Amino acid sequence: MNSYENKQFYRQFYEQATIAGENVSAEQRVPVTLSMFPNGIRSVLDLGCGDGTLLGIMDETLFKVGIDISHKVLRLVKRGHPIQASSEALPFRRDTFDLLMCTEVLEHLPATLFEATLNEIQKVAKKYILISVPFNEDIAQKEARCANCGHIFHIHLHLRSFNLLRLKKLFDVYKLRKVRFSGPQERTIPSWVLAIRRHYGHRWEWDKNVMCPQCGHTDHRRPQRTLISFITSILACMTGKKHPKWVSALYERQ
Repeated sequence: MNSYENKQFYRQFYEQATIAGENVSAEQRVPVTLSMFPNGIRSVLDLGCGDGTLLGIMDETLFKVGIDISHKVLRLVKRGHPIQASSEALPFRRDTFDLLMCTEVLEHLPATLFEATLNEIQKVAKKYILISVPFNEDIAQKEARCANCGHIFHIHLHLRSFNLLRLKKLFDVYKLRKVRFSGPQERTIPSWVLAIRRHYGHRWEWDKNVMCPQCGHTDHRRPQRTLISFITSILACMTGKKHPKWVSALYERQ
């Protein structure tokens, strides 16, 4: 079994203490996402609720439920009703929630879980679906190479990228109604610059929470900069194309 398909690995990764308390740039993304709530909803399911940041600042009159695979992060949830479950098998009947919200989750799901999760989302949501994902991300640009086994993987375990066309075709019975962008501008580095950076500058991406999905190795040492990696950083700023970091998308049942 490929490590990306291994649920045990995903549980191990997301149970890390550093992940559990992390609030990833919520000050930029969360207000935009919450501003897209449609009028008239009474119940919300936050799929992949993490530490409950969104649940905690939603309208208190809403019936709020949070789902996450990680027991550790669910212990941090202070508002709403936290439930431990996996996204491809939601423990709810059809049309249970007026709005199903899923932020920064879909890009992480292995292929075997992705389609099943989309089906579960459409089943449980009664009226609306609200998602947030990285926008137009170049997956290869944020890859690390394991110092132990040499495996190459995305530092945040992102497995797919989303653009506007893909968002429009994401759900079968729900139509895309609105999109909003948030976060800082990111640059898509030309592939030739990235190749020089990796092969001659020996510079791969790094993150404090990085864990190899192949062997489980963790290496929290920041990679050293070289002259070539410094030069390619300048080239990236000169030639890279900018785009927003995140996109939030609201869908309505047809």
